[in-house]
Amino acid sequence: MKKTLYASLKVTKDDAPKLRQIVFAEVYCPNVPDSENDFMDEDGVMDMAHNFMRQLRLKNCDVQHDNVCVDGACIVESFIARKGDPDFIPGSWVIGMHVPDIRVWRKIEQHEINGFSLEALVRHIPCEIEIEVPDVIEGKTMKAEDHEHTFYVSYDEQGKFVGGHTDNVNGHMHVIRAGSITEKAAGHCHRYSFLDALGA
Repeated sequence: MKKTLYASLKVTKDDAPKLRQIVFAEVYCPNVPDSENDFMDEDGVMDMAHNFMRQLRLKNCDVQHDNVCVDGACIVESFIARKGDPDFIPGSWVIGMHVPDIRVWRKIEQHEINGFSLEALVRHIPCEIEIEVPDVIEGKTMKAEDHEHTFYVSYDEQGKFVGGHTDNVNGHMHVIRAGSITEKAAGHCHRYSFLDALGA
């Protein structure tokens, strides 16, 4: 079956005078239910990442699945996040995409485009897993704009992500509707990992 996978973007900069215009994000995280309540283990995520690279589909980068490749956009990095990675969930497939088109880049900077979305052919393998998840998962976001928040997220009885919010810091808070990044408030967002909060 064909499905669409989403992940939030992380814009990276360096000290060079010219911005490299590269965004990074997890394409898929292991053992984390996606928007369709499916998940892959670490081996499945790694196989998907490696197969994508073998097929050399590095320039098939469009916006909102319009099937019109963004001029010059290309995946320039691909890796599996290792344990202790400060930015990404361990075991996740992470890509870095170079986006030279200034109009698309501005939309990324302004969070109008805020995630990767991958269409893939997948095979469902029915299984049951049992995990103990508290009613509310609490943890710390990553720093942005020199501060962090405490976040609170939850799942329903079927294991589907419900969302949540952060506490109020510096006169603002963030709504959470996605599994690894807050909504924009006071001109910025924060990344977070509920797996870290669960000690996974």
